[in-house]
Amino acid sequence: MKAQILNYGVGNIFSLASALTRAGFQVTVNEDLVNDVDLVAMPGVGAFSAVSASLERLNSKLNEMRERGIYFLGICLGMQVMFQEGTEGGRSKGLGWLKGRVERIRGDVKLPHIGWDRVRSVNQCELTEGLDGKYFYFVHSYIAKGVEGRVVKLSSFYGEDFPALVCEGNLVGTQFHPEKSSQSGRIFFHNLRRWMKR
Repeated sequence: MKAQILNYGVGNIFSLASALTRAGFQVTVNEDLVNDVDLVAMPGVGAFSAVSASLERLNSKLNEMRERGIYFLGICLGMQVMFQEGTEGGRSKGLGWLKGRVERIRGDVKLPHIGWDRVRSVNQCELTEGLDGKYFYFVHSYIAKGVEGRVVKLSSFYGEDFPALVCEGNLVGTQFHPEKSSQSGRIFFHNLRRWMKR
């Protein structure tokens, strides 16, 4: 299976490429979208507004590929831009693929949220097999809110509950960084590849 990492100037490209390769994907890194892939991976470190602006030129192509059944994996900010809008760096529109709004974490907690935290299963699916109660690595100050319950597969808690893994059709998003999550991340990528082959 072929995976493309969309390089829009942010994210842990090398770690993600290594993790996908270990899971059995043939990986390329491109600034533009290519047609001959099974999965487009959207990494993310930075501000919602900046990534949203950088993806604007690719919007029609992204939507066309999504409608064609190409799988999309959004990691951290790459997941957040799949939602309708975000407030980081000023209010800006996301891709609008998932219902919800990305807002700053509330509660008496230090931000950004950096480190390992446990996830719990909300709606079991192939992607979550073996992951309930596992620890994943997080780096973020913003979370998706107002998300439809059926879309949330794993959740976590930091100041407040938030979606840790979402899935809808051919879209998968993780608030955690599976490429930096050791054994738990390897289980996730194994599940992802198996789920895509179903």
